[in-house]
Amino acid sequence: MPSLPQNDPNQEQRQAWLNRKRQDYAYSPTPSLPPLPQIEDLPRYEGFSLKYQLRRDEATFKLVLNMIDVIARNAFDSLDKLEEYADYFPVLSDPSSVKTFRYDIEFARQRIAGANPMVIERVEDKLPDKFPVTDAIFQSIVGGDKTLESEAKQGRLYLTDYALLDGLAPGKYENGIKFFAAPIVLYYWQSSGFRDRGTLTPIAIQLNQNPGANSPIFTPLDGMQWLVAKTFAQIADGNHHEMVSHLGHTHLAIDPFPIATARHLGENHPLGILLRPHFEFTLAINELGRQQLLSLGGYGERLLAIALEEVSTLVTKSVETWNFSEFSLPQELKRRKVDDPTLLPDYPYRDDGLLVWDAIRKFAVNYLSLYYSSAADIVNDFELQNWLQELRAADGGRVNGLPEQIENLEQLTQIVTQIIFTAGPQHAAVNYPQWDFMGFIPNMPLAGYAPYPTNKEAIIREADLMKILPPHKQTTTQEQLMYSLSAVRHNRLGYYQKNTFDDPRALQVIEKFQHQLNDVEVQIDSCNSRRREPYKFLKPSLIPNSLNI
Repeated sequence: MPSLPQNDPNQEQRQAWLNRKRQDYAYSPTPSLPPLPQIEDLPRYEGFSLKYQLRRDEATFKLVLNMIDVIARNAFDSLDKLEEYADYFPVLSDPSSVKTFRYDIEFARQRIAGANPMVIERVEDKLPDKFPVTDAIFQSIVGGDKTLESEAKQGRLYLTDYALLDGLAPGKYENGIKFFAAPIVLYYWQSSGFRDRGTLTPIAIQLNQNPGANSPIFTPLDGMQWLVAKTFAQIADGNHHEMVSHLGHTHLAIDPFPIATARHLGENHPLGILLRPHFEFTLAINELGRQQLLSLGGYGERLLAIALEEVSTLVTKSVETWNFSEFSLPQELKRRKVDDPTLLPDYPYRDDGLLVWDAIRKFAVNYLSLYYSSAADIVNDFELQNWLQELRAADGGRVNGLPEQIENLEQLTQIVTQIIFTAGPQHAAVNYPQWDFMGFIPNMPLAGYAPYPTNKEAIIREADLMKILPPHKQTTTQEQLMYSLSAVRHNRLGYYQKNTFDDPRALQVIEKFQHQLNDVEVQIDSCNSRRREPYKFLKPSLIPNSLNI
């Protein structure tokens, strides 16, 4: 039965179990992404189960059949027309973006319901000086005499700014260097007059951070140049997604928690019992990710726009600057000033995410209340406090933003809610959309293969866009990766293996949690019936318990 360490009569047995775990879960003295923490050797029992491997093999078999057909058709053909990219799915289901990628409304929708809904932010007062969009440009798109200042004050202007890519060295491939931009994109919330109806509309794109003669501002009135500008904005978003929102802020941000949990929470510690299912295969998939994504010749070097050494530096920086308290979902939305649904009524990631967040928070407080009846129980739980200290330590987890001590149930609930949300729903929100939005390469290529235009006088044709888009080899590699990452859901949020919990009171709390998740799903289905396109990535039935792919 679960027991807090201060109440456990079998102290020696408990400590002996932890001593063994500390040997098994030692930190690596030479992590592959220094100074980020990494386990030295993956314990055997952290490896993938046979059931998990069979699910991955099933997805891989289908992918292999698809690739055999694709290679047979395209091995000796160059890609000459955009439509030819749609021929890469003879066996696999088409990504949803195949039919919609040209539409401006779809380009904007991907900022709030796509693979990377983590960048968009509201313009509070005025546009930054480095992005000199004028009222004339704005009015040419939206019509009327509305000004940028007046619309900013009403909360209707939004930006995506990819400044973190500025100045990074480009990657290389067999035929030369790759190309990318560090764009700034302006969007406008156009209300239809009803409280919850309207459209997020793209207004302007500047493809680098330095305004001037060689940095024109493109708008939807610019024809093929606008499509090229959107393509480079998508390249930037894809690189930000893979390095920061996905790898940095889910996989590697969660990495210290299973290590510290194994090393400091006893076998029958109630928090350890709760968290371990949410860490299933996390250390294994992260080790595999470091090998396959960040090594020489890996997916990162082959697909991403920036050089491999820049990828590693940027991933490391994204984790080092990640702050636990600031990246709780409510705080993160507030930081980007997109938390108010009256200003931005349509934001599926926010709205569905908060429903799931609240269900997890209620579950966490109900479960933890079974074992912590007072603040003194928490303060005196020396395993819990040691767990926290190692997570904070410079020679431990190096997690920023955790409190110096856990002092009450509210504090502990917040921490547990965020861990479970990051491991399950947050990872689901950035992982599973990859096929729909990044599996069809013209929608979101991960690199350009020709430069972007630096003046608005240049005549751009579809043939010029085809030179920018990835060639056959990179197209098949990106397709394979996105399908592999999106095709496996091994477990389900709120549903645990038999005998994980042996406390009847905990089983009742879990059953209540499952009912709450079902209620959330009903609410999301209702919202989807009113949305322009359904948003499925935070439906509880499609969210795994753990970060395992």
